[in-house]
Amino acid sequence: MIAAPLPANERERLTELYALQILDTPREDRFDSIVRLTRHLFRVPIAYIALVDADRQWFKSQEGLSASQTGRAESFCGHAILQDEPLIVPDARLDQRFADNPLVLGDPLVRFYAGHPLKGRSGLNVGTLCLVAHEPREMASHDVDTLRYLAYLAEQQLHFVDVVASQRQLLETQKELALTQQRLKNELDDAADYICSLLPDPLTEGPVKADYFYTSSSELGGDLLGYHWLDDRYFVCYLLDVCGHGVGSALLASTVQNALGRGTLPHCDFLNPASVIQALDEVFPMDEHQNKFFTIWYSVYDSHTRTLRHASAGHPPAWLFAKEGAEPVSIGLHALMIGVITDREPLVEDVQLGPGARLYIFSDGAFELTGQNGQQLGRAGLATLLSQHCSSSPGCVDAVGEDLRRLANGGSFPDDVSIVELVFE
Repeated sequence: MIAAPLPANERERLTELYALQILDTPREDRFDSIVRLTRHLFRVPIAYIALVDADRQWFKSQEGLSASQTGRAESFCGHAILQDEPLIVPDARLDQRFADNPLVLGDPLVRFYAGHPLKGRSGLNVGTLCLVAHEPREMASHDVDTLRYLAYLAEQQLHFVDVVASQRQLLETQKELALTQQRLKNELDDAADYICSLLPDPLTEGPVKADYFYTSSSELGGDLLGYHWLDDRYFVCYLLDVCGHGVGSALLASTVQNALGRGTLPHCDFLNPASVIQALDEVFPMDEHQNKFFTIWYSVYDSHTRTLRHASAGHPPAWLFAKEGAEPVSIGLHALMIGVITDREPLVEDVQLGPGARLYIFSDGAFELTGQNGQQLGRAGLATLLSQHCSSSPGCVDAVGEDLRRLANGGSFPDDVSIVELVFE
C-alpha cells in the first residue's frame, strides 16, 4: 500500500476545510440526497462524500458503508485530492498504490473506485464525492461528466454550509449587538435620569419664584442648571453649558453642578460671583478635562437690598424685564469660558430689581435655532417670544420651549436648550 503524499498546500487546505465548520456535524438530507442519487445513477453499492482531515477521512454522507470514518493513510480519497480531475481506479487489485490496501483485501472489498475532488470556497481540495463497486469496471466519458456534475452539486452545498455558518454567525453577532445596544441604552437612560434628578424643583412660593425649561438634544447633553437659597437672605442661580454632547460632557456638567449645588468648590466664597468664576477656572482647566470647556452664568440675589450680583464666563447675556410690560434689557458681561485661563479678574455687575422683575437666563441653544424659513431666531427673537408668553404670569417657560420646538427645523433641537425664569416679588 502506498499512502498518498501530503499536498504542498496542506496547511492552507486544512484551514479551508476547518473554516467550513462541517467536520463531525450530523447528517443532512441535502448531502444524503446527492449521495443516494449518485449511487442510483451509477448502480454501485457504495457512494459517499468524504472530507479529508489531517489523519482521517470523515464521511459527511454515505450509502453502503457503516463506518463514519477511516484512516487517511489507507484512504483512496487522500490520493484523489492531489488532482483536479476525477481519480478513477478500474481495478484496485491491479494498482500498486492500492493492491494491498486493507480496504481492498478486506471489508468493504473495494475493486472499482471513482472519486471526484471537492473544492472549498477558495479552490483548495477538501474532500471527494466517491463511487465504489465490488467488481472491476470501466467508466465512460459521459459517466465522468455525470460524476463531475454531481460533484459540482456537492461543492455548492459545501459552499452553502459556509454561507449558512456565516449567516448564523451574523445572526448571533446581530443578536449580541442588539443586546449590547439595549444595555447601552439602559445605561444611557439611567445616566439621563440621574442628570434630570440633579435639576431643582420649581419654586412657587417665597420672594423668588423659579421655573425652567430644559431639554437635551441627545441622550446626554452638556447643559445643567440650579438654584437654591444659601440662607434666609441670599438666593443663588446658575446655568452652565459644557461644550459637546454625550457621556463626557454630561459627566463634566454633573460634576460642576454638584460642586456648585453642594458648595464644595475649594477656597470659594459662594456669595461672590467673581470668587466662583476663579474657583471654577482653577478646578476645571481644559487640559485636565479632555479639552472640554464650559460657559456659566452665576448670580446671587440679596433679598434684603434687592440687588442681583452676577458674573459670567462665555455665557450669553440674560434678558431682564424690570416690570410688567417693560422692554427687555440685556444684562451680562463678556468673558472667556471656564477652562481656558486660570488667572483672571472676573467682571461683576450689580443690578437693582424692583417688585415683579423677571430674569431669563438661557443657554445658546435657546436662540441659535434655524427655522424652516432658514433664518436664525437670535437673542432678539427669543426676547420677543419671552415678551409674548411671560408678560403677565409666571411659569411661562414651557410654552416658550414648545414654541422653540415648533420653530426648530424638523421639530428637534440641534443643541441643548435651557431657560431659567426668576420672578422677584
